[in-house]
Amino acid sequence: MIRKKIELVLSLLTVTFAFFSWHGVDQIVRAGGNGTWIGPMILFMFFLVCICLDIVLFEDIVFLELLLVASLLVGVVFTFSLWHLLGAIVGGYFLFLAARRIRRDLELNIKIDLLKSLRTGKAMLVLAISLVISLQYFSVISQLKGQILIPRIELGSTSSKVAFSVLSAIDPTFKSLENENITVDEFILKNQESQRLAQNQQGFDFDTAQIVEQELDQQNIPLENREQLRLQVGNKLNNLNSQLTKEEQVLILQQSRGQLSALIGRDVQGSENVSTVISELISKKIESIFAPSVAGQQGSSSVAGVLAGILFFTVLSICSLLSIVFFGLSIGIFSLLVRFGFVAIKTVTVEKEMIA
Repeated sequence: MIRKKIELVLSLLTVTFAFFSWHGVDQIVRAGGNGTWIGPMILFMFFLVCICLDIVLFEDIVFLELLLVASLLVGVVFTFSLWHLLGAIVGGYFLFLAARRIRRDLELNIKIDLLKSLRTGKAMLVLAISLVISLQYFSVISQLKGQILIPRIELGSTSSKVAFSVLSAIDPTFKSLENENITVDEFILKNQESQRLAQNQQGFDFDTAQIVEQELDQQNIPLENREQLRLQVGNKLNNLNSQLTKEEQVLILQQSRGQLSALIGRDVQGSENVSTVISELISKKIESIFAPSVAGQQGSSSVAGVLAGILFFTVLSICSLLSIVFFGLSIGIFSLLVRFGFVAIKTVTVEKEMIA
């Protein structure tokens, strides 16, 4: 009885999240480059979590497949297009394949490993959602007049924080930059000084070493005294090289600020906090990847098809990267259901044939 109630609640949640997810996509596409994808992305995360739980917990495979295809067909009410309808049907087929792969892996496992089982259907899950989104986009822009755009994915400050956190985990230097109140100019000069010191630690370059040796030969310096003279000359050169003149500093700062300004799309003064500028740069790069635009007129199905193809591969990549997130949420919710007794895990003895 409890299992049936869980299935009923999951069914309602799946259809609800599906409705608002497809509605969000429709609004973003019609808004062109002015919409934000944060809301739809969150809705799709929960929609995919519901799909994963449906596949794992539903006992009736027929009811499960009807629910999966219904959750994709919900979006058709916003476009009333045959292309979108076709995408929902084909996407439903891929969801069927994902469900059967996941459930088959669960049946074959000796112990339940939900992450392993969900991964067996990952490709089909991601493919289904990406296909339906891109065909919904194709259906909408085919009906629009004037310029058509791939909707801009505005990630804003969220992408900056997430990207900087990832970089901090990879390289502790970024974490220290985030904590220190260091300006862009200070960071540029500090980085330049570090590069010069690293070069100096490697000793003379080949040409400089040759000149020193020739001078020592001409002056007939004894071999036992040459090493000390080399060290003295090296120290003097290091001191000269490690000190930037005022003119060099001004030139380096101007060039570096100009490069940063071109990358970010605004004027960099040099007094900004370097962690803020780096975060803004990362955010700009992420958003530029997801914001291509192409001009076209109503009825230009070739242009619309190209744009839909670009969006398909973009969404496919994003969903693949985020799969670990909605898989993790699904496993967490499943673990809570087991812990509180709503779902039971039991051990059974199975007879099987084998070749003797």
